Amino acid sequence: MSDQTRKLVIRSAGVLIILLALGAALLPMERGLPGRLVVGWLLVAAGLVELAAAMARRIHRPSAAVAGAATVLAGLRLVLDPNAGFFPVLNLVILWLVVRSAALAFAASRCRDPLQSWFVLSAATDFLLAVLLLSGLPIAVIVAGLFGVTSEIVATFAWVLAISFVATGIMLIAVAPGEACERDESARA
Repeated sequence: MSDQTRKLVIRSAGVLIILLALGAALLPMERGLPGRLVVGWLLVAAGLVELAAAMARRIHRPSAAVAGAATVLAGLRLVLDPNAGFFPVLNLVILWLVVRSAALAFAASRCRDPLQSWFVLSAATDFLLAVLLLSGLPIAVIVAGLFGVTSEIVATFAWVLAISFVATGIMLIAVAPGEACERDESARA
């Protein structure tokens, strides 16, 4: 695959994931489908796009594939489990964010600036979103226990998903030129 094609594939993947972020932001407005299905299909779509971008990468292919595969698996878990309630979904998304942040941090440790800065930013965003969800979990449990799953809880969850997608999309767009032509140092030697 040529460097130009690599750049186009990775950049296009970033744009598609940002478009999926719009779908995640609109999640609280969806009334016809169970939330787990909407979130699940959004995660599956984003993960497949990430996997396509991973195949266009050079050095960061394994860590990008782990992040994409984690996204697909989280989505499939939600789509295929009809008994998944809001809190199992929330726990799964927290785990997904932690796995993604670890894969992105690993990729950051293996590259130089400016790529490294973008990987660190994306990893930090996902990790902080996981911490945010985890810290709000006890309050959400109490509120849901008293009032059911409120639209505010769903909206917060949707925005976390959208922010993660935007961070990933922007990172892919920004690193596309560098990823397309970066070479493994050991291959040069």
